[in-house]
Amino acid sequence: KGVEETLSLAKQELGEILGAFEFMDSDVLDIVAEEIKIPVTKSHSSSDKSDIPDNYRFCLLVETLGANDAHDKEKINQFLEKCMDNNYVVDGILAQDLKQVQEMWHIREGCNPIIKAKGYNYKYDLSLPIPQFYDIIEETRRRLSSRPDAICVNWGHVIDGNIHINVITPGKFEEDEEIKALLEPIIFESVVRRSGSISAEHGLGQQKNKYLGVYAKNQEALSIMKSMKELFDPNGIMNPGKYLP
Repeated sequence: KGVEETLSLAKQELGEILGAFEFMDSDVLDIVAEEIKIPVTKSHSSSDKSDIPDNYRFCLLVETLGANDAHDKEKINQFLEKCMDNNYVVDGILAQDLKQVQEMWHIREGCNPIIKAKGYNYKYDLSLPIPQFYDIIEETRRRLSSRPDAICVNWGHVIDGNIHINVITPGKFEEDEEIKALLEPIIFESVVRRSGSISAEHGLGQQKNKYLGVYAKNQEALSIMKSMKELFDPNGIMNPGKYLP
């Protein structure tokens, strides 16, 4: 709820200079923290230097891309003040120079490669209505309750309704059929039930194209797509099997 309220306030206060609104949950940050220092944690300002992960449940990276530096700083400071006053946000830092901006983005952009190196990845690039952004993650975790070796870690572009759900098996780099069966196709059914899309910024690819006409598009649209493909590529030599099933 706090993430949703913060996004609404960001749109209201930052308007045209709002450039990015990135989301990471504590599960992914706990793993990223093994490689990169997280500057904002529950105890970052205390004398407790324990190595035990102490990340907030949700962490946001908000970036502005305006042309007037003084104007932008005034707006972002006003936004942060209102976030704190409304208890949407409990802690945060503001980058003071380009180096700090890059360090913050290094955390967000480090999510994928760091997670990928930890074990086998079951990756889902989904689009969902913002009010239901995290519901599907909690549902996925309930389905995986019988497999405590599978960890659900998540990040995404909230402003676009784009969530990256990643289920990993730390230390195990082979696909587990039991885990996959717990995830697919149920996760796609859950997305469609929430009026979302099983294909977001990375498209369908070869892993999801078998669901065309089922969870993406309908049979009529699929038939038209196949007819157009046959018209322009009668010999099937242009990227065969890359999109259409």
